[in-house]
Amino acid sequence: MKVLYIAAECKPFSKTGGVGDVTGELPPALREQKVDIEIATPLYGCINKRYIGESVLQYSVPFHGVNERVEIHAGRLNGVPVNFVSNRTYFENIYTKATVPPNSLPPLAAGDYSKPYVNSEEVAFYDDALRFSFFSKACLRLIEKMKPDIVHINDWLLGYLFGWMEIENFPQKRILTVHNVGYQGNIGRETIKGWDIEDILSNKLTAGLFADPRRGWKSVNALRLGLELSDMVNTVSPNYAREMTLPEDQQRYFEGGKGLAKVAKRLYDAGKLIGILNGFDYKFEPTAEKFIDTVNRKKMMKKALSGEFADPDSFLLGFVGRAVEQKFKLLAEQINGKSVLEHILDLPGINVAILATGLPQYESFLKKIAHTKNYSVTVAFDKDKAQQISLGSNVFLMPSLFEPCGITQMESLSNATPPLVRWTGGLVDTVIPHTATNGTGFGFSGASRQEVLRNLIDCCREAMNVYRLEREHFQEVQRQGFQKRFLWSDSARQYIERMYVPVMAK
Repeated sequence: MKVLYIAAECKPFSKTGGVGDVTGELPPALREQKVDIEIATPLYGCINKRYIGESVLQYSVPFHGVNERVEIHAGRLNGVPVNFVSNRTYFENIYTKATVPPNSLPPLAAGDYSKPYVNSEEVAFYDDALRFSFFSKACLRLIEKMKPDIVHINDWLLGYLFGWMEIENFPQKRILTVHNVGYQGNIGRETIKGWDIEDILSNKLTAGLFADPRRGWKSVNALRLGLELSDMVNTVSPNYAREMTLPEDQQRYFEGGKGLAKVAKRLYDAGKLIGILNGFDYKFEPTAEKFIDTVNRKKMMKKALSGEFADPDSFLLGFVGRAVEQKFKLLAEQINGKSVLEHILDLPGINVAILATGLPQYESFLKKIAHTKNYSVTVAFDKDKAQQISLGSNVFLMPSLFEPCGITQMESLSNATPPLVRWTGGLVDTVIPHTATNGTGFGFSGASRQEVLRNLIDCCREAMNVYRLEREHFQEVQRQGFQKRFLWSDSARQYIERMYVPVMAK
């Protein structure tokens, strides 16, 4: 079978999140298992040109009344051919208010189009709806040229592609991977008047599938379009697939299907929506000797990290992640006039080290209590510091609002650092409660908002007490987590057996 794997980002060329990791690591694992696979991804202006080969194909794409020039440049990723889709308008230019073409229809916005995503200030998803609907049109011609058996897309950004494939009666099987159901590409019907994607909304084959199911929104929904038109859909963990089928419940901080629960439930019940856990790129084998070496390095790294605390020998709780709602909301929520993070810092004998950067309100929240003697915060992107915290902490903190799969908990496990997680999404599939015989970490949940917050604080206390008072048990939790492996070869095998082979048999 021949697969064209299409994504908005691909490590190491372009990466802002989990899509980039998966695109950089899953296709090579699939190729190792004899799948004939190629990648298609935009050639952003920010991509290092040393990765880019010569132009192997040129064509024009009619888009919003303009014949946009497209070039396909060849590249390779661990043996997998990469088709870099080049276009100056949507993937290279950096627009200011002075340089936006005055008569463009629809009007381009001021923004950096040379990187994977644009944070549209006035209309959510505006720029990326333009850019990736164009990318979808460009990929139509690539599909005609390559003639794959399966077109495998990622997230809402390529939902438009399945819409046009349906309208033009493309024969390829369609597979969609959902990395985050919260991002759906919603944009108002009034906003897209005159856009090429209005064809999808007006065509009888696709019109009802493109409409957002929340009628009051009066918007289109590119993720729903992709879900409805897929032969198979997967998410990046089994538990997240189940969560997608349930309605949102903010009374217990549960995100659920974010308005698409009924669509997801229908697909799930029909066997068309499944969860396949992501893998992790390990750099070593988990031998007994390597575990001893890791534990020794942990002690040295903890000493280096704890020098700025008043009591450097205290239990060290570490956090590395983006300062966004998904990662920080629960820590910033208040109980009795004080944030959950401050309540954790009030626990006797605890130090907390945080590395994060992201939204201004969360960065401000983190800085506000920087004077606390048992608290260290670095508001920056620092890869070396991230690895130091993951290795040097006694327990790794990951109280996610939701987590489709998660990668930092896999890294902390490989560093013999038990994760402390909220039981949600892929964290349920990757972390085992320390009370189980094969336990690898700590976790909390709750049936109400207050219960979730209090259980988070209590779980930090529990982890600290196990570390202090049950050292042998804690070391066994470390060892079992260290030995745990989530391999891309296993993930690739599931993609083949549960998705590729079944859709080709239909």
